[in-house]
Amino acid sequence: MDPSSYYAYDNIVPSFRLDGRLAILTGGSGGLAAVVARALLAQGADIALIDVNLERTQQAAKEILLWGEEQMKGKHESPIGQVSAWSCNIGDAESVELTFKAINEHHGKISDLLINSAGYAENFPAEEYPAKNAESIVKVNGLGAFYVSQSFARPLIAANKKGSIILIGSMSGTIVNDPQPQCMYNMSKAGVIHLVRSLACEWAKYNIRVNTLSPGYILTPLTRNVIAGHADMKAEWESKIPMKRMAEPKEFVGSILYLASDSASSYTTGHNLVVDGGYECW
Repeated sequence: MDPSSYYAYDNIVPSFRLDGRLAILTGGSGGLAAVVARALLAQGADIALIDVNLERTQQAAKEILLWGEEQMKGKHESPIGQVSAWSCNIGDAESVELTFKAINEHHGKISDLLINSAGYAENFPAEEYPAKNAESIVKVNGLGAFYVSQSFARPLIAANKKGSIILIGSMSGTIVNDPQPQCMYNMSKAGVIHLVRSLACEWAKYNIRVNTLSPGYILTPLTRNVIAGHADMKAEWESKIPMKRMAEPKEFVGSILYLASDSASSYTTGHNLVVDGGYECW
């Protein structure tokens, strides 16, 4: 390549714009999704929010669009993309396939960005863990991550289009949390991390990048409810974090935009990006 072209500004400075792209965001009514969706909208993407509760997801979509109308003007002027809301249980493969097809048809384009933040945790001592609960959490957190990746990738492969998959894992996929007993959550997230590596290897030939973002403890509304009245648990968690605090949801936006960007992370696939305030260092 000619040096003048190689060192051209647009060739070496990454862009985080997502104009013309359609992002599917599962767990769409959750606390992390609320921040991520706004950032995606600000970067020019159309967004399809997926969650189990349709009413709550529709409300989240309305709030995101209202935010865009209020914030994306003046010095932040930018076209506001479409935001749609969908109900789907990601642990049901047939429902996932039908929903993803409907999303692509509704938006008139093939989604090329998937962020899977749907999932949940629960606490039971391992020796008392109910089998039905164990099966449910693995189906949603583990198989659900696989089902959404499949339904996202199939039309891209058929159309010979590139894409990016970001599965939200957890530091719990590589370490054991304390003091809460959550062996099945830990197992499911460990599976997500290795699923990403497997899919990244298989789908690299299709120009589909697959990565994991593994957060530490996040101060979402749900987490705030959990620790309300349990100051001892919050103190114990934070004592194990070198930064001595939990994360705000907005602190994961940069990582997601990096993994979503075709220019910033074009050579990044199969990676587990841990953002945990240093928790795993100790």
